Amino acid sequence: MLVHYNQTSDILYYEVLDIPLPELQCLKTLKVAFHHATKDEVVIHSIRLSKNSTISDVITDLKTKVELSNPDAELRLLEVFYHKIYKIFPPHEKIENINDQYWTLRAEEIPEEEKNLTAQDRLIHVYHFMKDPNQNQQIQNFGDPFLLVIREGETAAEVMDRVQKKLRVPNEEFAKWKVAFISMNRPEYLQDIDAVSARFQRRDVYGAWEQYLGLEHTDTTPKRSYAANQQRYNFN
Repeated sequence: MLVHYNQTSDILYYEVLDIPLPELQCLKTLKVAFHHATKDEVVIHSIRLSKNSTISDVITDLKTKVELSNPDAELRLLEVFYHKIYKIFPPHEKIENINDQYWTLRAEEIPEEEKNLTAQDRLIHVYHFMKDPNQNQQIQNFGDPFLLVIREGETAAEVMDRVQKKLRVPNEEFAKWKVAFISMNRPEYLQDIDAVSARFQRRDVYGAWEQYLGLEHTDTTPKRSYAANQQRYNFN
């Protein structure tokens, strides 16, 4: 036990379990970062359920642990990797094969505007980005990605007005932001009068993260406060 890759150690680490090992082996533990609807604080919760449980079971358990904006709020679970949303988990999916070691599992409330979408409405991905001058202006994403409803014919100016209110960005700072339609990592900057929905008509893209609305600005947003096990830690 003390020999690993032909190297010998004189330290043996162990963990004291709170339940018998056979019982623990039948369970799955997921670390879920809960993003509050109106606060910048993120609380990381450990959800431990049977391996046969579903995403719906995770959300039910999480609701007993988090502070909601209202008692009837609905939650969803997202898979986030390198500041992009790669998946919205369906409620019936089993949790047994979900990996939270490399991908971040993020839970959040579903905004009211997303609950009654029409055939003309689109739910798009919105990511923050900036260009790296040292790598031929290659795009680098940062910050917290999010989903946003865009209406048929809605202009870039109208969308950006809603984005500013959603993110609570001061006018002076927001005036420096640019908005672009990004496909395959290539930005196409939008003018105020451009219809955003017209850029999101293709249905044959591999994944939603390949086409998104990009917000170009410097990373001046304050670091979120993270809490785990009800003890707060700040991650820089």
